[in-house]
Amino acid sequence: MSTIKQIQTLVSSGLYYLTDHACVEADEDDFDIYDVEQGILTGTIRRRWRREGKYEIVGSAIDGRAIGIVCRLTLSGKVRVITVYEDKPLC
Repeated sequence: MSTIKQIQTLVSSGLYYLTDHACVEADEDDFDIYDVEQGILTGTIRRRWRREGKYEIVGSAIDGRAIGIVCRLTLSGKVRVITVYEDKPLC
């Protein structure tokens, strides 16, 4: 199973959690837990940090905005969401 499918399956099963930092960052961009779920379930992996075991997923929030999520798979078989942000173009 691909990494994105593994992450999506865990999230679909409710086996994920947000760090305090992720909660604060999501709130600052007016995202909630449902946006994070939707972003992961509709997303693709854009970037990997192999050494740290982290993944950047970009998907769509419920309102259609692009959402970025950085997460990792834990040893206990959950998805740890590290940060959340609105994925805006740089220009």
